[in-house]
Amino acid sequence: MDSAERLVRLRRLLAGLPGPYGNGRLWTLVRSSDAEDPFPAAFAFLTEAAVIGSGSPYGTASQAPQDAAELSARMGEVDQDAASAVLVGMTARTLAYRTRGRYPIGQARDVFQKTISLLGHGTHWWTNTDLEAWNPVSRHVMDALVIAAGGGVLVAVLAADED
Repeated sequence: MDSAERLVRLRRLLAGLPGPYGNGRLWTLVRSSDAEDPFPAAFAFLTEAAVIGSGSPYGTASQAPQDAAELSARMGEVDQDAASAVLVGMTARTLAYRTRGRYPIGQARDVFQKTISLLGHGTHWWTNTDLEAWNPVSRHVMDALVIAAGGGVLVAVLAADED
């Protein structure tokens, strides 16, 4: 499968994810990318989602990364099993109160197994959290970000929540 078809399938698969989430929101980025460094595009994604910078009634702007290099420093590379666990956890339960999230756990597992399969072998994964502790990537009180780069595609999923 070429990267254009992979991109279309991933967009379709993740289309239902963005929107209200607990006391916050979920955002997704799915785009074509052959860049070895996914962090400039991921930082632009955070900027476009308006989760960094000033103007938040929650958290502080100063806790958010100020550039792509700072975002990179807050993210740890993980294997696909760890990334899948974070993706499933952050979409099946809200971050703040651990109530039902966007998907029931079975649906979350299914969606992210398909995501992993579509991205293919050799995909690199990064996250800022293990869902117990995190390095802030937004001005929100709690956030979880997973970035995947592989097969000519960049995928980022961000959950931000407030308590």
